[in-house]
Amino acid sequence: MAKTLIQAIKVELAQLDLLLTTYANLIDRVQQQAPDVVELAALATVLHSYYNGAESIFLAVARHLDLQLPEGTRWHRELLAQVARPTTSRPALLSSSLETRLTVYLAFRHYFRHSYAFTLDWARLEPLVHELSTVHTALREELDVFLNFLPTQPDDS
Repeated sequence: MAKTLIQAIKVELAQLDLLLTTYANLIDRVQQQAPDVVELAALATVLHSYYNGAESIFLAVARHLDLQLPEGTRWHRELLAQVARPTTSRPALLSSSLETRLTVYLAFRHYFRHSYAFTLDWARLEPLVHELSTVHTALREELDVFLNFLPTQPDDS
């Protein structure tokens, strides 16, 4: 079980790294000037994709270690809260500080999925885009701590 989970987490982290590397020039450019409508749509897609990747990690942890997934209409928010709490089988995956920061990305992802691209507002996206690198660094650091816990767990071999 541990090898499978470690591999899943590492694959998703590599995908998140690639996402941020791919769009680094755009993210850097909007630090200096507001994006045009096409760039705004691209940035919204990056934010959406970023949270999807992070949530894939949370789902893997919940499936492999918690052996349960939240249900109902608020399952995305409940999953984030679930992985931020320690259980008898694992430590907390996320600090409360990072959980709070990721909640904003989750809320944006929900907004993005239920709106039209022409309704996107740079004022709403700007803080998320500007903080994305910092959030990613924190996620990587906290996942590294979590990954160090996993080898002590039973292996699937």
